[in-house]
Amino acid sequence: MMGLITISSKAQEKRDLTLSVAKGKLNSPYYKKDKAGDFYSIDFDYYITSRQMVSANFNAGDHRYYEDILSNYPTGLVYEDGTNATAEYRTFSILYKYKIVNTKVFSVALGTGAGFMTQTLKYPHLQGNSVYPVQSTSSDLVFPVRLELDYKVSNHFRLGFIGGFFVHPDFPILAYHAGLRITYVVK
Repeated sequence: MMGLITISSKAQEKRDLTLSVAKGKLNSPYYKKDKAGDFYSIDFDYYITSRQMVSANFNAGDHRYYEDILSNYPTGLVYEDGTNATAEYRTFSILYKYKIVNTKVFSVALGTGAGFMTQTLKYPHLQGNSVYPVQSTSSDLVFPVRLELDYKVSNHFRLGFIGGFFVHPDFPILAYHAGLRITYVVK
């Protein structure tokens, strides 16, 4: 990735910087009875060329699920949707993105990179006759994969769709997300 950036920066033809904000749904195929939650994303994209970008991204989101391994709470449920736990994610990542479609008004970009994810699990724990909330936090390396579709509304604004997932070294896919975004182009 660094080689592509170095080679591309010598022939730099476009120096746009964009700021994007997205909101949508986040889910995980790893957890039992998973119920989608919300995610929020902020991206800073720097255009190396008209098709290549380097991006700094922050994602935050959560979802609910049924925890049957860490929790010793009997089969009773905490939430009405059949779940008893919450998983929260905070991810900072650096991505390389490439526009596979790049017209004057519409673009499609694919991206991948590396990031640092902090995951917090909150679940009930039975101690004696009382139930206590337990929180478990861990951080690890993740590899985000992204798909972005953008429609140019004006010279400075774009509306679009963002989707992707996080590949974790211990799990094939830890979380996936999809939502709408708005982008402001700083020239």
